[in-house]
Amino acid sequence: MRIRRSAAIFAAFLALGSAAQASPGFTSANVNMRTGPDTEFPSVGVIPEGDPVDVRGCLRDESWCDVLWGGNRGWVYSEYLGFDYRGQTTLLPDVGIAAFGIPVVAFVASDYWNRYYVGRPWYADRQRWFGFKVYARPGWRPPPPGPRAPGWWRSGYRAPSGMKPPPGPGWHRPDRPRNAGPGRDDRRHDDRRPNDRRPDDRR
Repeated sequence: MRIRRSAAIFAAFLALGSAAQASPGFTSANVNMRTGPDTEFPSVGVIPEGDPVDVRGCLRDESWCDVLWGGNRGWVYSEYLGFDYRGQTTLLPDVGIAAFGIPVVAFVASDYWNRYYVGRPWYADRQRWFGFKVYARPGWRPPPPGPRAPGWWRSGYRAPSGMKPPPGPGWHRPDRPRNAGPGRDDRRHDDRRPNDRRPDDRR
C-alpha cells in the first residue's frame, strides 16, 4: 500500500513538473507552425489568430518558440505569441520568456522529429532535415539584457512575407469558436521572404 501511494505521489509530481514547463498563450495572427525553427521546414498547419497554444520553450535569442497546439508540436515566430499579462494582452518579446517561466531550449532535428513526427507525411524526407543547417533568423535581433522597454524589437522590424505585422498596444484576443485544427490550410511559403533561401537549399 505504501509503495502504491509513493508511486501515485511520484506520478503526480511528474505531471506537475510537466505542466510547469508549459506556458499558456495564444496566437496574435494566422501563423504557420513549422517542424523546425526556420521557414524552410515543412508546415504542420496554420494556427488561426487567437487560438490557444502552450509554449514549451524558446530559442535563446527568442526568435522562435516551440509550442503545443491541437495535439501537435511545432515552431512559431515569437512575436506572434500573446499572453494575458497584468491585465493586458502582451506579446512575448515585449517582456521576455523569463516573465512567463518559459525555458530556453535548443533544437536538434533528429531528436525532435523522432519524438513528434514519426508517421507524418514529411517524415519520409527526414534525412534532409536532420542534416539541415538552421541559420539565425534574418532581421531578428536578440533581446537586450535586463528590463525591456515594450516594443524594443519594433524599430526596423519587417513582418514576414505574406503576414500582417504583429498587433500594437490595445490589441485584444478575438472572440470566436475554437474549432480550428492542424492541416486546415498549409501556406508553407507565405512566411518566407524572397531572400530567405539558403545556399544549401536543394529544392
